[in-house]
Amino acid sequence: MSNAPTLAHHLRGRRVGVVLSAGYFGFFGHAGFWKALHAAGIAPVAWAGTSAGGMVSSFAAAGAGVDAVESLLRGLGKADFWDPDFLGILRGALWGGHQPTGLLRGQRFRALLEQHLPATRFEECRTPLLLVAADLDRGTPALLASGPLASAVHATCAYPGLFRSVERDGTFLWDGGLVDKAPVLALADSPAGRGVDTFLVHYLPTRRPARAVGALAYARGVSTGMAALRHAHFRVQVEALRARGAEVVVLEARLPAVSPSSLASGKAALEAAFEQATATLHRPVEATAAA
Repeated sequence: MSNAPTLAHHLRGRRVGVVLSAGYFGFFGHAGFWKALHAAGIAPVAWAGTSAGGMVSSFAAAGAGVDAVESLLRGLGKADFWDPDFLGILRGALWGGHQPTGLLRGQRFRALLEQHLPATRFEECRTPLLLVAADLDRGTPALLASGPLASAVHATCAYPGLFRSVERDGTFLWDGGLVDKAPVLALADSPAGRGVDTFLVHYLPTRRPARAVGALAYARGVSTGMAALRHAHFRVQVEALRARGAEVVVLEARLPAVSPSSLASGKAALEAAFEQATATLHRPVEATAAA
């Protein structure tokens, strides 16, 4: 039996910066991971995230209790965020002038955030926070770390085609997963990452789309290619940080799929993430250091 300390014991002695990746409706899994950290006595000194990871990071950094967020997610229903604008989409298609970039207006989702986030601005967060969205005007990542919090979370979660882009400070923003799936390097280079000893990433791999033929094969190919590029971009970030001498630990989770039509699967995803993270945190630190 190894006498090496467990990963949890190691992390409790470090200043940990947590990065939560993008992942379609992956906030259930990230909440389970956060729950495992809390149970292990690990208190991060900084949070960063993209898309679903940005949402959970924001609740954690703002001072929400992990139990309260778990309760919120377990009770989440499609009606809490589903506000399609079919008439507006039709009007834009037929007459122009109105160019919705997604099915949902996003008003219900924004209201949900404003109701439950404990802070209204980044500056009110208990722990430094960095979010990433995609700047549609410049075609670059938008690093969000100041100003109103709910609009920033809305922007990083505005999944292409599902949510409309979000206007913030005169710039139109979309889901950050388009440009940075897990912003570990952005956190390291930001004021929020100052003093971090260990970067701990909870990474949700992009699922491969179902096999398609005909016209759908093109869309599947594009989706697969983009997923590969995002993963390669993340690995380059990890290697760059390790070359600087930084400690980076990546916990990759394989969880049940969740979507707007299968929110009931969220409970299973949350519990699976909790169990997987707990098991990894209790392994000897040398078994996870090179993950």
